[in-house]
Amino acid sequence: MRIVSVINQKGGCGKTTVAINLSAAFREIGKRVLLIDLDPQAHASIGLHVNSDDVEHTTYDLFMNPRVRITDAAHRVEERFDIIASSPVLSAIEQELSGKPARETRLVSKLRRVTDQYEYIMIDSPPNVGLLTFNALMAAGEVIIPIDPCFFSLQGLQKLRETLDLLERETNHKVAVHVLVNNIEKRTTFSRELVNDLERDHNAVLMDTIISHSVRYKEAALRGVSIFKMQDAERLQREFLSLAEEIENRVSMIDTRDIDDWMVKLHGPRHVQEGILFMLDAPRAQNVYLTGEFTNWSREGFRMHKDEKDSLWKSVLHLEPGEYEYRFIVDGVWIKDPNNADSVLNEFGQENSLLIV
Repeated sequence: MRIVSVINQKGGCGKTTVAINLSAAFREIGKRVLLIDLDPQAHASIGLHVNSDDVEHTTYDLFMNPRVRITDAAHRVEERFDIIASSPVLSAIEQELSGKPARETRLVSKLRRVTDQYEYIMIDSPPNVGLLTFNALMAAGEVIIPIDPCFFSLQGLQKLRETLDLLERETNHKVAVHVLVNNIEKRTTFSRELVNDLERDHNAVLMDTIISHSVRYKEAALRGVSIFKMQDAERLQREFLSLAEEIENRVSMIDTRDIDDWMVKLHGPRHVQEGILFMLDAPRAQNVYLTGEFTNWSREGFRMHKDEKDSLWKSVLHLEPGEYEYRFIVDGVWIKDPNNADSVLNEFGQENSLLIV
């Protein structure tokens, strides 16, 4: 499964039309695709004629409700093509999650539970570098940066690449960058100069495919369909199919082995060959136990063992599919899992960590 975020802090560069039509192009070449609309303006949802009032769950629920899974929120557009719709309430996410643990990684924690339902997950990000875009970056192995024929796009591209470099240094999470020339009149002198500048400064990450300017974009959005459902849009269709094939043939540069331990510490329990691995970083603790609904909240629970290599307390359980509330008992003190963002209030008004298998 490849996760691709379409990002640009500059508005008007065609980010959403690229996300919609590239998703549709992947579907055309036989791939199973999910498009996640992370923009509170919900343009990707509107562009596919999906209203947030007509779906049970939106991206807001994905972030705020620990029990809502990717598959719960996915809405079928057509065969092999689903979308998770956005809504204006998503704009409140940054304030509502202020000070909350692991707020920058809520999306990736949900995506880690997706197995083989999709071959591509596309994420349409908002036109800024805030919490939602950071979630998109942390979830993705690749990013597409659409560049329209504008001087400000060139300036923004350099700043955005600096942001991606900073992300890699701070989190050890590397994303492969694809720069896409989009919505361009190829015959104009200015357009040729723009492409020359991009080839000079960003040639290593510049896509060979160029997407042309066309009024068919707007017509398709008005009808709530991709350009593959439009008549007289053969040129755009060929270009997006070419883009899909080019990305398909590019090998993702991310090496998840380097960040595997970091991801485990960040997201708490995960599947391993033996079952579900629980971990806790408590180097000064003398005794750590794991308890929850799977032990009927016994104080003895399961005794965890300290790994001498990384000083982490670990325990592996075999659990059937379902929902499980749990806590750790550290030297007699009950605590929630500090590395699991999913939690629910118990009858005493305290938080239990929530695991969905």
